[in-house]
This record gives sequence, C-alpha cells and structure tokens, in this order.
Amino acid sequence: MKSFSLLSKAMMTLSMVFLFANLSFGQCTIPVTPEEPFIEGFEGDFMECWTVETVGDGQWNQMTASAGSSVAAFSFTNPGDEARLISPTLDLSGSSSAILNFSYAMMGLYGNDELVIGYRLAAGDPWQELGMFSVNDWANTYEQSYELTEVSSTLQVSFLGRGIAGYYIFLDRVEVSSIMGCARPVNVHVTNLTAFSASLEWTTNGNEDSWLVEINDEEFKVTTMPYLIVDLTPQTEYTCRVKAQCSETLESEWSTPFTFKTLCDVITVTDNAPYFDDFEASEEFVCWQNEVELGQDGWVVDPGYLILNNTAFFIWMGQRAQLVSAPLDITAVTKPVLRFKHKQPVNPGNYMNDELTVMYLTNEDIVWHVIGSYPAPAVDWETVQLDLPEPSEKYQIAFVGDSNDGDGVYVDDVWVGNDPSLGMDAPLALHAAVSPNPAKETIVISANVGNAGVKVFDVVGRQVAEATLSEGRATIDLNGLAQGMYVARVSCETGVTTLRFVKE
Repeated sequence: MKSFSLLSKAMMTLSMVFLFANLSFGQCTIPVTPEEPFIEGFEGDFMECWTVETVGDGQWNQMTASAGSSVAAFSFTNPGDEARLISPTLDLSGSSSAILNFSYAMMGLYGNDELVIGYRLAAGDPWQELGMFSVNDWANTYEQSYELTEVSSTLQVSFLGRGIAGYYIFLDRVEVSSIMGCARPVNVHVTNLTAFSASLEWTTNGNEDSWLVEINDEEFKVTTMPYLIVDLTPQTEYTCRVKAQCSETLESEWSTPFTFKTLCDVITVTDNAPYFDDFEASEEFVCWQNEVELGQDGWVVDPGYLILNNTAFFIWMGQRAQLVSAPLDITAVTKPVLRFKHKQPVNPGNYMNDELTVMYLTNEDIVWHVIGSYPAPAVDWETVQLDLPEPSEKYQIAFVGDSNDGDGVYVDDVWVGNDPSLGMDAPLALHAAVSPNPAKETIVISANVGNAGVKVFDVVGRQVAEATLSEGRATIDLNGLAQGMYVARVSCETGVTTLRFVKE
C-alpha cells in the first residue's frame, strides 16, 4: 500500500528521502478491453507514454520514497504555475462508456492548490472537466471515481495541477476500465467500529454481483455490501482490500488496501487501580480516537519533536477535533475525578492561542457535557482536576481542540481515579471573577478562597502585573497598560483558573 500519510510524517521528522525523475514523453495507443483495463501505478524508472503541458514553472514529477514505492507529484514555484499530466491515448472503441478511478492527496501550506480532472475524445479537442479538488490534508489519501459516458478510440484523461499556495499534489493508481469490464472497488472504509466488530463498505463501479474480501491475508467471498466483520480482537490492526467479481471468468484488480484498528474494550477503574496515560507507550494513540469535526487535521501524538516527552497535541492547522478516550467503567470509584495537564502557547505571528474544552459522555447519553473550558493562553503547563459526575459503566472523556490559528493545544498525564483529597478536609474548588470588564483604571479579582496569587499577562504571554488575594480580593492597577485583551491567572493550592478582561 502506498500511504501518503508517510509523507506527512516525513515533513515532521525530516527523515524521509525522496528521489525525483522527470517524466518521459512518448506516443502510445493502448487498447482498453473488458478483460484488460488501463492501470498506471507510476512505478519504474519512468512513466511511459505520459506527457506534460506546463504554464510557468509547474511540473509533474515521479516521486519515489526510500521504500521504493512511487507516485506522480505536482509542484510549482510561483502562484499561477500549472502543469497538465496527460495519459496515453486509450482505445475504447469496443465500449459504450468507461470508469475512471484514481487516488490523490493534497498537502497545503498557506492555502490549497487545485487538482482539475478532465478528458477529451481526441487530440486537439478541448478538455472536458469532470471535477476539481482543493483540500489541505497531510494525513489522508482520497479515492475518486467518474463514469465516462463518452468514449472513443483516441480517449485521453488529464490531471491539471494548479499552484496557489500549497505544497504538493500526489496522484496514484489511475485506472480506466470498460463499462463492460470489471472496475476495482474504491473508497474502502469501515463504519460502526467497535472493539469486536466493524462494518466494511466500499463504492462499486461495475456490474459485479459478488466480491472477494481479504482481511489480514485471509480471503473469502461475500455477496452483500456493507459486510459486517465480527469476532475481532480489541485494539488490533486489520488490513483489508476488496476485489469485484463480475462473472466466473472476469474480476477486477484489488482495491487500495485500507487499515483500521478496533477500539479498546471497556477499561475498569477502581480506587486502587486508576487509569493513567502519559502517551509514552507509542507514537500512535492507544485507546484514544481522534474525531475531526471541522477541517482536516486533529489530535496526534507528538513524540518529543515540539516539546520534551510524548504528548497529545492538537495540531494548529486543524479547526475543531476531539480526542475521545476508551470507555471507562468508573462505577466502583468512590469519588471519580479527572486530572491532566495542558498548555496552549500563543502564536507570536498573530498573538492568538487555540482553545481547549473538556467533556464527558455516559452510556446513557447521546450528548456530550462540558466540565471544563480553557480559552486563555497557557504558556506553561497547568494541572487541572475536575469532578466526573454521573459515573457509569461506559464513561468517556473528550478533549476538544478549537483552532484560532494559535500554536496548538498540548495535553498530557491524563489520570482518572478516586479523589486523592478524600479522608482529609477537602478543599474547595477554585472559582474566581474579574470586575469591571471592560475596565479603564483598575480591576478587582475576587475568589472563593482566602489567599491566592494573581498574575496578569498580555496576549503574547508577557507578565505585566502581579497581586496577592487577601480575604478573597485583590485590586490591580491598570494604569500604564495599553488598551487590549489581557489574561489574569489565579492560582492557589486547590487549582488554577484564568480570566480574560479588556483594558479600555
């Protein structure tokens, strides 16, 4: 399997080596029959019979990873550069229509490039557009399928790369098959994933009535889609692929392999056996699920590249994603609490920070409930303890990252167990407020504890004022501070909280 996600990891580790080769040019006519589809995997030393038409410095090259697997890659120098990758001439004179399948991936930087798909019936004809794609996703590969209702003995398909503000466009596994042939299934994926089962689905493109399914090298025939896979092992990777069977003698190529991991089974938590994850076990999440709600990117394990030690990291190029725990049985815990530490640094380029929200879900719920919200910047690690209400046998916790084009959100040392303060005089949870807001000359910080420290920071994280609460109150002079947004961080033995206010 050619995994474009390896390329995204390479950009973080800077450890992968690529070899480039210019495309060769040639004139070929390739017959496409029901028994013989046209398939291009861009392997070998050159791509025979493909041509490129360029505008500016746009170019399509063959990119070969160090492991030896190749793709076609579009790159450019200046916005507006273009390059059209044109297939060999395809003879479909014996067919009334055809199916075009291909895989692609797009990596953006300051914006998205464009990939335009086209076809023409003969050289010299204008290109007919089938579709256009413009995404920024450093982790995923996409598959697309089109029916070509017009075909000829001189058909060509093309892939136009248009440089705007992205990084690379990758293309692989181009297939053109006769409608009377047997096109490979595309978009293989799973839904309804659990610890013990998954529903396998795919997009059909031909006239098949059955499929061969291969799961971890075990092959069997199915006649329905979706197909429910059962008796799986929790927290285990499975690689599957699908082949269409259109008759006793006609079958498709295998689909692109798809790998998924089953969820964890319920983890039992007790007073003497708390749950803890410091994300050091692997460079992938163990028993956590990254669920992207908006955008393309979400939570990843940062294996010490950005800060020391592994952490859960909400990547700044995402928009909104939640990191969801395995189901936890916390019914045997006397007073269940969640402890974790987090930091949300400020982007020095725009003085913004990303935000963190903490939620829980019980096995009786369908709606997540918020138990903690952290919109303010946190330059240093802050440790938080939250009560977990409504204990249940399948209790889940989610850390939600919201992007403001900041420098990401870090979460580490997640702990669920019995409140350590039980058996002692349990301190009050810290609550604080600021008034007036907005303010001109002074603010008053009030809290439900007698003594606490207060530090005031500007939007770039510089400390500009400091005070100590006495009998639950402190007055802070704002004279000399510029107008704008500020953050007051109140801390004491029972916790830390942050307050935003505006100086007029």
